[in-house]
Amino acid sequence: MVGKTVKTILAFLLFTLSLSAQENSEKIKTTQSLFQMLETYHYNPPKRNSTLSNHIFETLVKTLDPYGLFFSGETISGFKPYRDSLYTDNSKLIAEFITLLTDKYRKQLGFADTIIDQSFRFSMNLTVIDSLILEPGDATKRPKNNIELEARWKKWIKQGMLRSLMYSKSDSTLANSTVIPDSLYAKGSLLARKNRIREKRWIAQLMNCSGGIENFVMNSYFNSITSCYDPHSNYFSDNDKEKFESSLSKDNYAFGFELGTNLNDEVIISRVLPGSPLWFSKKIEKGDVILKIKIPEQEETELTFASIDEIDNIFNTLKGDGIEMTIRKLNGSISKVELTKGKFDTKENQTLGFILNGEKSVGYIWFSAFYTEFDRYGNAGCSIDFLKEMVKLKESGIGGLIVDLRNNPGGSEGEAIEIAAYFTGNSPFAIRSNKEGGQIILGKTNAIKWYDGPVVILVNGSSASASELLAANLQDYNRAVIVGTNTFGKASEQLVFPVGQKMRKPIDFTVGSSPEITDFVKVTTGRLFRVTGKSYQKIGVVPDVTLPDVYDNFIVRESALPFALENDSVRSSVKFSPMSKLPLDSLSLLSQNRILKSEKFRQVNKFNSSMKTLLINKNKIPLNLVQYKNDADKRKQLTSEFENINSSENKLFKVENTSFKIKEMQTDSLSMEINTKFKDSIQKDIYVGEAFSVVLDLIGLKSTVSANK
Repeated sequence: MVGKTVKTILAFLLFTLSLSAQENSEKIKTTQSLFQMLETYHYNPPKRNSTLSNHIFETLVKTLDPYGLFFSGETISGFKPYRDSLYTDNSKLIAEFITLLTDKYRKQLGFADTIIDQSFRFSMNLTVIDSLILEPGDATKRPKNNIELEARWKKWIKQGMLRSLMYSKSDSTLANSTVIPDSLYAKGSLLARKNRIREKRWIAQLMNCSGGIENFVMNSYFNSITSCYDPHSNYFSDNDKEKFESSLSKDNYAFGFELGTNLNDEVIISRVLPGSPLWFSKKIEKGDVILKIKIPEQEETELTFASIDEIDNIFNTLKGDGIEMTIRKLNGSISKVELTKGKFDTKENQTLGFILNGEKSVGYIWFSAFYTEFDRYGNAGCSIDFLKEMVKLKESGIGGLIVDLRNNPGGSEGEAIEIAAYFTGNSPFAIRSNKEGGQIILGKTNAIKWYDGPVVILVNGSSASASELLAANLQDYNRAVIVGTNTFGKASEQLVFPVGQKMRKPIDFTVGSSPEITDFVKVTTGRLFRVTGKSYQKIGVVPDVTLPDVYDNFIVRESALPFALENDSVRSSVKFSPMSKLPLDSLSLLSQNRILKSEKFRQVNKFNSSMKTLLINKNKIPLNLVQYKNDADKRKQLTSEFENINSSENKLFKVENTSFKIKEMQTDSLSMEINTKFKDSIQKDIYVGEAFSVVLDLIGLKSTVSANK
């Protein structure tokens, strides 16, 4: 009987190893297909040589170990036989490299786990003058060996302890005292136990990640390949593809709750979204504490002392639609609940319209992204929602319109074309250029011009992709005044292909399409140019009226991304008829005069100057308690100044809903809640206030020109 059992176990192990080897073999083949797809479809593929191979290797190391805590110089030198040859179709070599990398990564994670245990056996000395370089950057700045790696880990743990002391709700003693007792961060203290558990949980999550550590390393390798072609080419699995589609859709698959923390620093359910499956099921309530999470086919994760970021990361990397949570109810009872994602309107992708009632009535439209619907025939995206809001505002008698594209990441190119046509009618929109140099003129036929009044477009450094296309188009046609700061600078387009499929078209985003395909690649296949033939790639759309931006020190633009495509231009064959020139110089001068007199914009300039100084050493973290507290106090002071900028209501106008919107919200409590918060933020937004003034200037200047004719 025992012999039979042993044979059964051995047979099972051999079967499992056989399956694993087969899966790895298929994944290695994906590498060849991935390179072939990129070579075939990428707009400007780099040469496949040792330079590309080294870029791939360095990107992969940074992906697996961004903080220099796992791979030492000695470990990295062990990959020398492979790092110049990762561009080849040599399956055996790639298989050896991935196997070695995975084994080393697993071993170093185990080593890190041991260091964490050892480090917390002793009290921390937070009085010595020391610092930690948060991200080591290139390999020369990484620890040379495991001895230096251990020393770096001890520094990492110190900064974690200091961060907890300064920013934790329950451990905020440091923020309110000049003298900190050693016992607060000594061996065995509550603070030490919290940080030990957090660090060990992070290691456990990496070692037991969804799909296994082998799959994580392989997928990181694939994405390192694509990102070396340009920042917007990506590899993703079928599950990642679903998330990508969902991000561009108005309806999303979600559990239907938001996270927060209570006074004990425990992660709680801060809100159950109305209309979600969870809202109807009544399984969890606001205030419930999350104790454990069980993902199918994985061990249960204990979440004692977990942060919101940790738990949020678990949900973001979740594969599949189901999860089991252990929660503590407000009455103290413990229960397990099974949760399943459901499709509902999360209100994340939406369009909102308001009337700014002042000297003149000015319309205001904001939408989160250029979302669309992949599984419906016809157009059911943001352009239709935008049109509905614009028609409501027109019928309310507005004299001008503000379109707010700040922080709009873009999305569907087709939606941008539709919206532009509302202002320009049947006019060329942009030029698409492919890798062969061929040009296609994008535009809308049989379009109806819905609005011909004054228009201001608000932009900032996070206005990207389709947002930039729309702003550039309306700028070239003299149809709108662009107000704000330079936009992000992405003038390329991507298509999604199933890896390994011999096809000349991208994947069809329809229900039931190619369910057997599990690997996809998003490839930059073309460049987009303005109707003039110029490009905003890497430089962004330059506004007509420039405003100091409170977020400028935080925004990472296209120009700062590795391997971003360079700016260029094409000879345009587009015949387009711009409208009469707008009085841009006069508008800019009037705005500058207001900015100089504005106390709020003076605060913006002061904040930007202080933040720029503070961020000079943002990668160098002090590990001395006094120095850390001084830095933290400066950051808190700046946070207070930041919050004060939009703290008072604008006196130029009153934000109001259209009569149509008031009727709509009577039966939609979630829309009413969002609407109220949004109205309040607009009323206090100094940028909307300045955009409103620019609209009034535009109306006034146009009236003066008309009167003088």
